[in-house]
Amino acid sequence: MTTAAVELGPIVKSIDVRRSAADAFHLFTARVSEWWPLETHTRARTAAGEVTVRVTIEPRVGGRVYETLQSGEEREWGEVTTFEPGRKLAMSWRLGRPEDQYTDVSVRFDPVTEASCRVTLTHENWERMDGEAGKLRDAYNGGWATVFDKCFGDFANSRA
Repeated sequence: MTTAAVELGPIVKSIDVRRSAADAFHLFTARVSEWWPLETHTRARTAAGEVTVRVTIEPRVGGRVYETLQSGEEREWGEVTTFEPGRKLAMSWRLGRPEDQYTDVSVRFDPVTEASCRVTLTHENWERMDGEAGKLRDAYNGGWATVFDKCFGDFANSRA
């Protein structure tokens, strides 16, 4: 494997939480606006004077993933490609980039016990990012750690 391939390999974040897989999935998908770091991890940061008030993951394959600004304007993030409640969410992830410049994000919810699960996020296919792949991958590597902490930090058993 070349150095470039290693640098552009997938980001994988995993956390064990004291929530059932179904509950963790619901928290991650249906209650995303309650925990997403709106002040730092949105497209509105680049829109002069705008503030994001909501993030939505439409609960179906083909559903949109987007933020809503205080003005009511919606800004696309991606599209749901897999929606299996309590098991897996997958999305094409563009965050405002051209349609052919997307990465893939999948989140698995694997039961450990009835009341706990391991949540594993994989973000991959960085080669589609014209010339910015390394920079974007580095930013997302830290960004997903922040997102996991905001969503699951109060319920965490361990992180990897």
